[in-house]
Order: sequence, then structure tokens, then C-alpha cells
Amino acid sequence: MLMKLALSGMKQRRRDYLVLFSGLIFSIAIFYMFETIATNKAFIESTSSVSILPVIFHLGSILLAIITLVYIIYANSFLLSLREREFGMYMMLGAKKSKIRQIMFGETLVIGLISIVSGIVVGAGLSAGVSQLLMRALDFQSKSFQFIHVPSIIMTAGFFAILFLLSSLFNAGKLSKTKLIQLLKGEKQVEIKQANKKRNWGLFVLALVLLFAGYLVLYKVGAGKMTLNGIVIALVTIPVGTYLVYATVVPKVIASLRNRKTALEHGLTVFTYGQIEFRMNHYARMLAVVTMLLALALGSVTVGLGFKNNAVNITSTSTYYDIGLQNPNEQELKLLDNANSKSIQKTVYHFKEQDKVIYFLKNEMIAHAPEKFDQRKKLQLDPESLETGKLSENWEWAIRGLFPYDLDAAVKVVGAQQFSTINAPQQIIMAVRSADYRADMPMWNKLRKIEIKKLGIANTLYFDRYYAVKLLDELAKGTEFMGFFLGVSFLAMMASTLMFKILTGATADIKRYEMLRKIGAQRSVMVKAIAKENLFLFGLPALFGLIHVAFGLQMFKALLDQPYYRFWVPVLLLAIIYSIYYLITVWMYKSIVLGKKE
Repeated sequence: MLMKLALSGMKQRRRDYLVLFSGLIFSIAIFYMFETIATNKAFIESTSSVSILPVIFHLGSILLAIITLVYIIYANSFLLSLREREFGMYMMLGAKKSKIRQIMFGETLVIGLISIVSGIVVGAGLSAGVSQLLMRALDFQSKSFQFIHVPSIIMTAGFFAILFLLSSLFNAGKLSKTKLIQLLKGEKQVEIKQANKKRNWGLFVLALVLLFAGYLVLYKVGAGKMTLNGIVIALVTIPVGTYLVYATVVPKVIASLRNRKTALEHGLTVFTYGQIEFRMNHYARMLAVVTMLLALALGSVTVGLGFKNNAVNITSTSTYYDIGLQNPNEQELKLLDNANSKSIQKTVYHFKEQDKVIYFLKNEMIAHAPEKFDQRKKLQLDPESLETGKLSENWEWAIRGLFPYDLDAAVKVVGAQQFSTINAPQQIIMAVRSADYRADMPMWNKLRKIEIKKLGIANTLYFDRYYAVKLLDELAKGTEFMGFFLGVSFLAMMASTLMFKILTGATADIKRYEMLRKIGAQRSVMVKAIAKENLFLFGLPALFGLIHVAFGLQMFKALLDQPYYRFWVPVLLLAIIYSIYYLITVWMYKSIVLGKKE
């Protein structure tokens, strides 16, 4: 009987549950995909180039889990508020709160089961597609990837089962503390507070000060003038400032728009602004949360794109030489001669190795001092220090940097006479630097493989620029994929949360629109009013979220040469997802308050 009541309640609110399912399925599918890529050992071990991917996608899973927990509790609390009157009626007819809690548990169980199964199915499809994209992006192939991965299924199902259990306990606790009279009048409670003008003006000024302070410290973090302290300050000032903007600034703006003479002359404009102003006190907190998470979603996508673009730029100021060729053979020299880059700089240094000591010619070192970067600046080498016979720390570091692997020998610089007396074969190390590294990526890979084979060392112990670029590419592309899907998931959950909040008040608006109809308002005019009201509520978080991320990206200037690289991508993503949820919200809201067109 209780399960029938639970299923009956879900059927009556099926449209609201479809909104909940959309966010949950997104979240579960992406969580499953992250875990599948992170824990698929056959896939990870098939190539050394993806060794860092598990860390990236596990991090994505943690971030997604935190947001999903908040979303589930928030969304279920909305559904509970929609059914407060129904539960109150059950209690009026003699049902105990313990029975009501069992109904809620049954509903949560059904929601969880459907969401988990659907999410894992969608996640398996995502995993199959994204894994192929990753392998193509990282230039390797693996036939061992399992998109139906049992450990990931167990992890996903277990984790989300716990989340649904926590959500049901949260709602049960909330229901236990709610009095019967509050349940019966839950949908009729007034959502407006008395305004204190002096207090509001003070909060208005405080909001602007907090936002300015948050943006300023983010700029200083990007300029290298502040570090962790600046980020902590911004994490406090910007969310609080955002809430205060919604609580004080936005109502003032709406009131001024409502009181304009032009507003009085345009249809239901005054009514629409009145609706928004009436709701704003109750919406402020939720809109602030949505705004911050939208900024997080947009930022994650943009930073992922920025890291992808930054890989070669970083190595250009951290690794001076592209590769060091030890005793280059004809094949290597031919590859260099046929390079696509317009300019290939080749500097040759002669050396001899004896008794675990490597000897270099002093005159070559003075004529062509090795180049080395130290914190993105060229290392300064003093030629006079070579005359002392004892290498300085900088000189030794620069000379060792000619070799793309760790030298297991001491380094000395000697004159030509002493060099000729050393009883060991003369060798050369050719330091190579190109004007356009990206133009010859296949060539650098071939040179790397030839050197590794000649030297007989492990692939992971040869630290040329190609190795650094591939490692950064892997990190960047992994971050890009994680950022994109986290962004999609966050946007879907936040848009559906906003949709829940708006639809929660739709029932209470039925009488208001009935009154408008009785005084002669046309249906088309009321539809425009609904569209305008919802556009305002959807548009505010989008606008403030874009402003936050525009300032927030400043703190990545220390890491990224172009922190705003392809910023239009997340903006377009936001526009598409938001438009879908906005149109659905308007359609559902219209059907609730206006009913079917006669």
C-alpha cells in the first residue's frame, strides 16, 4: 500500500521528477565515465603516456560527488516542499509520520534505482566515445579498454546509493521537525520580508566592497603578488558579495524599473517586475549558489582549454634545447636536414669520458655557453669562472642540461692540451633547438626513439622536450576533458535546480493569473510575461557567473599565457544548456498557471 502511494505521488509529479532525473542521469553518467577511465588498468598500462590520467579523473569524480550531494539534497527538498500539503492530508486522515517517512523512502528508492541504472547505461556509452577521443588526442591505440567496467559499476552504484540514503535521511529529519499546520499551509507561506532602508543601503555598499576585494585579490594572485591567502579571501568575499547583490542590489534595480513611467505603459511589465521583486528575498541564496557553480563550470571548461593551448608555450621557457643528440648518426642528421622548421640551431660540444668523469673543452664552452632556463629566465653564466678550474653550480647545471638524461658521472671543463692527453675516445653532444617545435613533432619522436635505443635506457628516463610536451599535453587534454564534462554536469544540475525553484512557486501563481484573465489580460500577453519573468531569473545567474569567471581567470595568468583561450566555447555551452532548460521551464510554468489553451 505504501509503495502504491509512493508510485502514485511520483506519477502526479512526473514532470518534476523528469527534471530531477535529467540532472541525476548527467551526474551519474559522468561519474561512471570518470571512474572507468581512471581505474581501467588495461587501458592505463597499455601506454606510459597516460600515467597521469587516473589522478585527473579521480579529482573530477571528487568534485562531481560534492556538487551532486548538494544537488540531490536540494532537489529532493524541493520535491518535498511540493508534496507537503499532500503529506499533511495523509496525517490528517490518521497516518503517522513514520509511515510518511516510509513513503518518502520508497520514492527515493525508486528514483535512485532508475537514475543509477539509466546513468550507468548512458555513462557506458560516454566512456566508449570519450576513450576513443582521448586515445586519438594522445596519439595511441588500445583495444583493451572496457567501457562496461564492473569495478566502476560497483563504485558508481554504491556511491550514489549512499547519496540517496543520505538524502532520504535529510528529508525525513526535515519532515519530523515540521508541524502539521506548516505542512498543510506549506505552499501558501509568504515569501517576503520587511525591508530596512538603512540596513539595505549598508548591505548594498558591503556587497560592492566584497566583490571588488575578491576581484582585486584574484588579479594579484595572477600577478604573483598573492598566493593561497588570496584564493581563500576570494572564496569568502565573492560568494558573500554575490548573495548580498541578490538580496539588496537586484531588488533596488527591479523596483526602479517597475516605477518607471514606460513600465506602466507596457502591458504586464509592472506585474512581471512585481513578481520578481516578490520572489527575490526567497531566491537570493539559491541564485547566489547557482551563480557560483555556474562560474565554476565555465571556469573548469576554459582552464582545460587553456592548459591544452599552453603545453608547448610552457616548455619553450623551461627547456631551452629541444633534444641533445649523443654522437648523432646519419639517420638523425638526415631527419634534421629535412625538418619543416625554417631554422634549426645545432651546437656541437666535444667531450671524453674516463673513470666516471666527463671532460669538456674550455674554448667551446666559452665560445658557445650552454643555454638553460631558471624560473622561465635564461641562466646567467660567467665565462671567467671557468678559469678557476672548478665549475660553479650554474655552469655544472647548464652542462648537465645538454644531456636529456641523468649523468652518472662528474663534469669537468679543461683546456685543449689536457683534453688531448685523456686516453678515451672523443664523443660529441649536439644540442638542437628549432624555431617552430610543433612543426616537427613526428621528427622529434623519431629522434627520441633512436637516442633511447642507442643509449639503452628506459623511455621514462629520457627527459627531452618531446617528453615534457607529451606529459603536459596529457595533463592538458585530461584536464580539458574533465573540465568539459564537469562543466556540462554542473550546468545541467544548476539549471535544473533553478528550474525546480521556479516551478515550486508556480502553483501559488495560478490565482494571480486567473485574476489577470478576469480583468481582460490576453493569453498571449500573459505568456510573454511568463517568458520575461523566467528569462530574468535565468539570466541573472548567467550574467553574474560570466562576470565572476571573467575576473576569476585572472588568477591563472601565472600558469597560462592565454587564460581566456577560446572563452567563447564555455559561453556557447552555457547558452545551449541554459536555453534548453529555460524553454522547458517556460513551457511547464505556462501549463501550470494558464492550463491548456482553449
